[in-house]
Amino acid sequence: MARLSPQGAVTAHSHSQDGAELRAGSPSSASSVCAPPPGHLKPYLFSPRMSQMNLSWLGLGQLAASPWLLLLLAGATWLLAHILAWSYSLYDICSRLRCFPQPPKRNWLWGHVGLIQSSEEGLLYTQDLASTYGDVCCWWVGPWHAVIRIFHPTCIKPVLFAPAAIAPKDKVFYSFLKPWLGDGLLLSAGDKWSSHRHMLTPAFHFNILKPYVKIFNGSVNVMHAKWKRLVSEGRTHLDMFEHISLMTLDSLQKCVFSFDSNCQEKSSEYIAAILDLSALVAKRHQQILVHTDFLYYLTPDGQRFRRACRLVHNFTDAVIQERRRTLPSQGVDDFLQAKAKNKTLDFIDVLLLTKDKDGKQLSDEDIRAEADTFMFEGHDTTASGLSWVLYNLAKHPEYQERCRQEVQELLRDREPQEIEWDDLAQLPFLTMCIKESLRLHPPVTVISRCCTQDTVLPDGRVIPKGVICLISIFGTHHNPSVWPDPEVYNPFRFDPENMKERSPLAFIPFSAGPRKPSEYIAAILDLSALVAKRHQQILVHTDFLYYLTPDGQRFRRACRLVHNFTDAVIQERRRTLPDQGVDDFLQAKAKNKTLDFIDVLLLTKDEDGEQLSDEDI
Repeated sequence: MARLSPQGAVTAHSHSQDGAELRAGSPSSASSVCAPPPGHLKPYLFSPRMSQMNLSWLGLGQLAASPWLLLLLAGATWLLAHILAWSYSLYDICSRLRCFPQPPKRNWLWGHVGLIQSSEEGLLYTQDLASTYGDVCCWWVGPWHAVIRIFHPTCIKPVLFAPAAIAPKDKVFYSFLKPWLGDGLLLSAGDKWSSHRHMLTPAFHFNILKPYVKIFNGSVNVMHAKWKRLVSEGRTHLDMFEHISLMTLDSLQKCVFSFDSNCQEKSSEYIAAILDLSALVAKRHQQILVHTDFLYYLTPDGQRFRRACRLVHNFTDAVIQERRRTLPSQGVDDFLQAKAKNKTLDFIDVLLLTKDKDGKQLSDEDIRAEADTFMFEGHDTTASGLSWVLYNLAKHPEYQERCRQEVQELLRDREPQEIEWDDLAQLPFLTMCIKESLRLHPPVTVISRCCTQDTVLPDGRVIPKGVICLISIFGTHHNPSVWPDPEVYNPFRFDPENMKERSPLAFIPFSAGPRKPSEYIAAILDLSALVAKRHQQILVHTDFLYYLTPDGQRFRRACRLVHNFTDAVIQERRRTLPDQGVDDFLQAKAKNKTLDFIDVLLLTKDEDGEQLSDEDI
């Protein structure tokens, strides 16, 4: 057994063949210990009497120098080193972030968590931050996770226009969409994103988009016919966002898959799944306890999310497989000629025919990811944008009337009166109204980037490596230092003369920079076509648009409850009154000395002897 003394002298015990004990204290004995006889190597190394170490200098006394102890010490050393490195890194980041102003925290533990909710109050708080701090502020998620919120074009540019490798999308912020959207343009990164971006750019060429205007017109006509029917049936209020969401999904399903589900008139499992997935992702963002995938998929919402993903993926896969079977039998040229006759080349067709510079096509999984991404981004942004455009025009009838006149003047001598592609460039005021609405109510309120290296702002301040940047589109659009009187709806802000001195990053409703979505131009054109079509026929009023909001829906539910209660009392009282007669009814009430307000209303008659209706009561 070997023993290490404080002076470093080595003593050892080993048994020779004849049982004699050797002690290492001299050169000869030391060499015997260092080089035991070959036949005794194994017993020497694995003797039951293991070597011991005197660790009194560590305050541990004499302990067996077993592999487990050494492993424990190594692990403790590694952990301590990492804690020290992390502590220094946190201290360094905190020191470097002192140049950025901070709003008051909730407390030291939570930091600023919970101060911005996904609600109108949260947007108002964001607006206050932009007004108070002007360009940027530091935001703490817990005691050690820092986020930089940016509200000004000059500070947005270094982050948003940095190469994707230097400022990639923050994974946490977008990870909830991954099981649904896969590695589409929204979520992919690096070489894959660059390659797919290059391959998909032709899908948004004007020649591809032109025939879609006719599809938009058809879907809007279906929505108008539905509204007219509902009004003729006595409906006075409509949930605008619900109807517009269905209309945009109807349009996109035709543009992406050449599939008509008639979802505006009857239920569609695929459309219901898309809406369900969007709602579940938004809900999960607000529930920190289920941010972990393992916990989330144990919940009812997680299981619903999985089922909806399977349904959406199965639908897309079926379309892709069917199209792949058609393509080889026809050949590419015949396939394109057949599509040319119908004047529609849908998104799946473009993806199937797309090749990279090496002639490699997209896989079925890649096609599904891009198609699902287009359905998600397209329906959500268009439905939100269109609803707010109609709301703002309803609040400003003078602008609405001018848009209406612009459209009618354009279509004055045309039969049939349908909006076409070339018309969209001839509706300047309508486009200004759409852009001003997108400024006030951007469909995408915030985007995130993670800085993989130090990022220098124009004023010299540095965002440290590893810090997440939240680019607040809503805050930038409502920043009074960028947009004077930001809460005023003023389409003339987007008059070409007024835009000359303004930074292009002052208006970024769908993001900007190298990752700016290709759908941006499609979304603007989509909105222009839909709003123009809308203003051919119906004027918009704000009353029913109120029911787009959660408060409006609560108001409607409360109204139903109050009306049901009052109607029940009136009906019960009316059933009692004929049995007793008016005189007996009054005598019974006189005995109880109570004649309530409902009684008075039931007995009241006008000069012609006509009573109040139940609705009046």
